[in-house]
Amino acid sequence: MSELKIVFVGHVDHGKSTIIGRLLYETHSLPQGIIDKVQRIADETGKDFEFAYLLDAFAEERQQGITIDMTQIKFATAKRNYLIIDAPGHKEFLKNMISGAANANAAFLVIDAQAGVQEQSRRHAYLLSLLGIKNIAVLVNKMDLVNYSEQRLSVNLKIFRGTAAKL
Repeated sequence: MSELKIVFVGHVDHGKSTIIGRLLYETHSLPQGIIDKVQRIADETGKDFEFAYLLDAFAEERQQGITIDMTQIKFATAKRNYLIIDAPGHKEFLKNMISGAANANAAFLVIDAQAGVQEQSRRHAYLLSLLGIKNIAVLVNKMDLVNYSEQRLSVNLKIFRGTAAKL
């Protein structure tokens, strides 16, 4: 069975880790006991449970609520094996984003519906194109924060298309 390597990239706090955590949760692809472990950590730190915590391997990542290094997770369906790569969004960790994306076959560029396309969104799109990744899907996230506004979705996609046209 072939393996598709998909990297999730985008500006910090646009929801990359949360999307992946939710995907793994909804498809019952998490190791036994991980939900309980993350809930216990959330309780101990006085934070609410977040799906992003399922991917934050380092205690520092959980404490700061950021992705520092890339995280790789195997995921499978009946038809294909996947390697999901969660790349950091901070400018300071750009090298780690590149390391995560370097072997990917495809990418999801995550954009927060409310915050819109940011400098780091554009930078990640540019780097994906330099790495030769041709299969890039734009995932507009957090639509609930804008009342599922089709106008907001259209604006974000139009802005991104302008960026993509230059690549």
